[in-house]
Amino acid sequence: MRSSLLIILFFFCSGLFAQTIPGRVINKQTKEPLAYAEIQLGEDTQVLTNIDGSFEIQLEKDLDSIRFSYVGYKTLKVQISKDTRYLQVGMTPVYEQLQTVMISDGKNPADLIIEKAIKNREKNDPEKALPGFKYKAYTKFIIDNELGNIEMIADSTSAAMQTIINEGRGYLSERVSEHLYDQKRGGKEKVLGLRTAGFKDPVYNVLAMDINPFSLYKKDYNLYKTEYAGPLADNAFKNYEYRILDTTATERPAYLVYFKPKREKVVAGLEGILYLDTVSFAIQKAKAQLLGAIRLEVNHTYKYYPEKDLWFPAGQSTKIRPGSGGKEIAVFGGTIQMGAVQQKKGVLSTIFGSEEISRDIYLNSVTSNYEIDLDYTGKIENPGAEIDINEVAVSKPEEFWAANRQLEYDVRDKATEKKVDSLLKAGNIERKIEVKKAMASGSYPLGFWNVDLSKIFKFSNYEGIRLGFGGSTNDRFSEKYNLNGYTTYGFKDEVLKYSAGTQIYLNKKTGTNLNFSITKDIQEAASFKYLKGENTFAILVPRFVNINFYYTYNRYAAGLEHRITPKLDTQFQIAREEITQTRAYSFLHEGRSYEEYNLAKATLSFIWRPFSKFLNTPESNIILEKEFPQFTGQIEQSFSSFGGDFNFTRIGFKAEHEIKRLDRSRTEFILEGNYGFGDLPLTHTFHANPNNPDRENVFRRFSIAGRNSFETMYYNEFFSDRQATIHIRHQLRPFIISKSFQPEMVFITRYAIGDFDNQDKHQDIAFNTLNHGYAESGIELNKILAGFGLGAAYRYGGYHLERFKKNFAFKFTLQLQL
Repeated sequence: MRSSLLIILFFFCSGLFAQTIPGRVINKQTKEPLAYAEIQLGEDTQVLTNIDGSFEIQLEKDLDSIRFSYVGYKTLKVQISKDTRYLQVGMTPVYEQLQTVMISDGKNPADLIIEKAIKNREKNDPEKALPGFKYKAYTKFIIDNELGNIEMIADSTSAAMQTIINEGRGYLSERVSEHLYDQKRGGKEKVLGLRTAGFKDPVYNVLAMDINPFSLYKKDYNLYKTEYAGPLADNAFKNYEYRILDTTATERPAYLVYFKPKREKVVAGLEGILYLDTVSFAIQKAKAQLLGAIRLEVNHTYKYYPEKDLWFPAGQSTKIRPGSGGKEIAVFGGTIQMGAVQQKKGVLSTIFGSEEISRDIYLNSVTSNYEIDLDYTGKIENPGAEIDINEVAVSKPEEFWAANRQLEYDVRDKATEKKVDSLLKAGNIERKIEVKKAMASGSYPLGFWNVDLSKIFKFSNYEGIRLGFGGSTNDRFSEKYNLNGYTTYGFKDEVLKYSAGTQIYLNKKTGTNLNFSITKDIQEAASFKYLKGENTFAILVPRFVNINFYYTYNRYAAGLEHRITPKLDTQFQIAREEITQTRAYSFLHEGRSYEEYNLAKATLSFIWRPFSKFLNTPESNIILEKEFPQFTGQIEQSFSSFGGDFNFTRIGFKAEHEIKRLDRSRTEFILEGNYGFGDLPLTHTFHANPNNPDRENVFRRFSIAGRNSFETMYYNEFFSDRQATIHIRHQLRPFIISKSFQPEMVFITRYAIGDFDNQDKHQDIAFNTLNHGYAESGIELNKILAGFGLGAAYRYGGYHLERFKKNFAFKFTLQLQL
């Protein structure tokens, strides 16, 4: 009771001593807002307006005089009192002064300053100027509302997010990390302590959001999964315009340089101010904002170290809340349009599993750096993971937090811990997080069973409708192993397929698992599946519908998975397969014709992502940011012993690269090579992913285009025992016709070359080789309507056909995002 009275008294007394007065500064003649106008309160207090000219000031006494100044405008003094509710200030331009500056200097003085800042960037960027450094950081991440209500009002009928947010603060997470940096090996964050109020398990999603990026010196500024053009990048003048606002009167004076995007519709940019040291042109402080459908504000602070002549980041705050509408802005890896904040999936729904977001909500993340060592030369352990969470980080005692908190842990923070638990239970939030995590891997959790969504329904010309059920047990069943399997039935071939297996977790942190399985199913002839690197779940597999050359197999397999480093994941498998044919085919080997045969195989597969960023938790390895290039490889050996009929080797290697640009255009490359030698039956050779049904009419060949398939190549037209393919896709930046209609044009070129020895060993089937080289090019116009688009491709080169329409393929395209 006493504490409640103290809280009420605190807020009541706060209202007596200070009054918040909102306002706006505009150009008196054009009525346009003046971004970052200077407001002087007394001798020591100074604030700047936001990019829309808005401001809030605290009136400490009954009557006060404040001064408004802005470069090129006449300075104003305004009297305000406790009766002032809103203040709009119109400032008058002084054109004569502006013209004098431009004539005398000849060039925009702000541009000269930015040129010097870019030139001195490597001397001022700590990651370039220092061989290594180390520091600790305390971060407090909050989702709250502006009303400041700390009372808990139960409302289980509201949507989950609405329930939490409308009743006051809805989420609080604290983190203490040690950051290590080596110029040769890069940076690493070691999470020493982590706690999330109300959750039994930490919400690791928060660590993956790049809420507080370290530096503004980089070419691209990554914030909330969105890349913005850097205001000090080499091409900064292409993306920004600059203006000097003022010079600070501090011990180390700084230029206040205002920057504003030039090409908002082409390149995502921030609007803000840089405090640039007048001597070294280093960043002393920075502020960036986005105002539109949402309000985003980022503040960077730096501390000067004279012994290094270097400004080092001291902290950062990031705040985001719904805006009043207006221009479309980029955030959360996409764009948010006017009036669409509640419907856009973003960071809040990632945490809470809800798309209902209160207009009163705000998200705030504050980081404070301390124990900074600019002479660190120590070793960085486990460099493969950019973020490594200590096993005891989630169970740190209160003494640890009291010793490491660099920011006040106030009354509202403490109240949050007491109330969020019941609110989360009322909204079933942890269940929604569980569903989102499972859906990311293509499953849906039902009790102790994760249902595999890819096994429910498929359709092909061979099987007709294929219905099934499958999945695996989850940690509710056991934390040491899972049971997995599926059963499915094709109504055209009238065959039941199934699989049953188990996975034993030897070490979850390193992904070390023992796998055992028994499977009876069909597989496309001449296909090559990587054990690692294949995404087995897809809403639609375009080629699957028209495949007509399968073989059936009974497989008995055992394997071991192990993640050597976060960037290198491997799997080894031994298996016995019993192969039978679904169509007329036989393999002539040593004078005997084989239609059915057994294989004894050993397979080693890997995926290597040297440039991707990973989060290493005590239980798993989570990819934070998928970067390219990445490499997938596999070697498979079949033995003519251990019950096998043939001795052969198959090798596959795939390199994928993607170049993303700030204007949302991108170029993709996929280079793959396959090589087989020994006693290879046709079922285990290679095809180049053909995706064209062999029908006379071009519209009867109409199908859905794939990502790395040859759209003009007919099924079963080519087989190879060695081949190489390259796929190049170049997507132009979207055509912004309206906010809801932004189609994307893609130009595609593909090439394949291969060969085949001893074709006469493969009986009852005719096919060609790729030794003359196969080429096709095409164009796609994607996202015309609800993810659908249209595409066309044309075949040319060594296998160009005489009839034009046989070389031409017309396709649907489909791009869906979960």
